[in-house]
Amino acid sequence: MMLRGYRSSDSCLLSGPWLDGELAGLPLADWPALADRCTVAPPSGPDEEWCIAPGAGFVRYTELDWVHRRARLETGLQPGHADAAGPLLQAAVAYGLRDLNLHKLHGWVTPATGVAATAAELAGFRREASVPDGIWLAGRAVERQIWAVIRPD
Repeated sequence: MMLRGYRSSDSCLLSGPWLDGELAGLPLADWPALADRCTVAPPSGPDEEWCIAPGAGFVRYTELDWVHRRARLETGLQPGHADAAGPLLQAAVAYGLRDLNLHKLHGWVTPATGVAATAAELAGFRREASVPDGIWLAGRAVERQIWAVIRPD
């Protein structure tokens, strides 16, 4: 998958029917019709790095820690592009570990969304921790997981 830098004309890709902050921000099929779409603020400072999959979605490296060489990774894909989740995460991992010279990437996965962790696993991520009642979703507290990939040095 081709990734490029963020441009202001890409702002339409920063809003969609996905759960905020997810490693694999895939559109949720049962997103309530009247619910606000998740909206991510455009790039704002040196503690973030952005990439865009033109027409499909975004990749955001946030909580960048240049000393310990790690970052939290989140993505968002527009409806109709769910099949790009695997290639997008693989490209995001390659860029983060190689081009940004990071040692570890981590992100949130919420199993209750019904979004499989397969794309994360194919990109090299492994589950590190479970947070019971980690997020409020659909009127109840549900588990959230932290998944990570570490560069083999």
